Amino acid sequence: MSDKSATDPNVRRSQRDRTAATRSRVIDATISSLVELGHAATTISRVQERAGVARGTLLHHFPTRASLLVAVVEDVANRRLHVLADEVEHSGAAGWDAAVDLVWNDLQSPAFLAVLELWVAARTDADLRAALVPVERTVFESVHRAVTTVAADDDPRVPTLVQFTIDLLTGSTMTTLLVDDDGSQRVLLDRWRRAIPVLLGRSGAETWG
Repeated sequence: MSDKSATDPNVRRSQRDRTAATRSRVIDATISSLVELGHAATTISRVQERAGVARGTLLHHFPTRASLLVAVVEDVANRRLHVLADEVEHSGAAGWDAAVDLVWNDLQSPAFLAVLELWVAARTDADLRAALVPVERTVFESVHRAVTTVAADDDPRVPTLVQFTIDLLTGSTMTTLLVDDDGSQRVLLDRWRRAIPVLLGRSGAETWG
């Protein structure tokens, strides 16, 4: 008797769906652990408990912690890029204020907090760094293009100002890991929005302060 699972497309699709669902559950559990507990505390055992899967099941999909973190790197990058694309497509907003908001919203997502944990860990983990660098390079390039599109400005200084915006707000977001001061963050956003026209020569410096 032939094995129906080898020939029935519905069975094969169901198996693929179950596999994808299990991987997704494990990756979601890893991301939430990274955000809530940090990289060091995100162990295989803790992820297994959070995901609600058997240890053998988890290790079947991710034989090592390193392979799990590499999968998380790729998944987080895809999530950020999808959200970014959706915002650009559906917001309809344009101009520098909208560009600043686009960067800020991306940096406030739980996915970015997971990325921060992985950045720090990758400093001393060569394998994780090797996986992280090319993926993050793609994300950086995509964010830069998206912000440039939303800024909708043909001034030759735009690429530099887009990079300044990304770097400034990324650094500001990282400071909130130690001191959660939403008021200061809002002041910085407002001042940077007013600074951009000054740097482009479209308004006087008196509007900057």
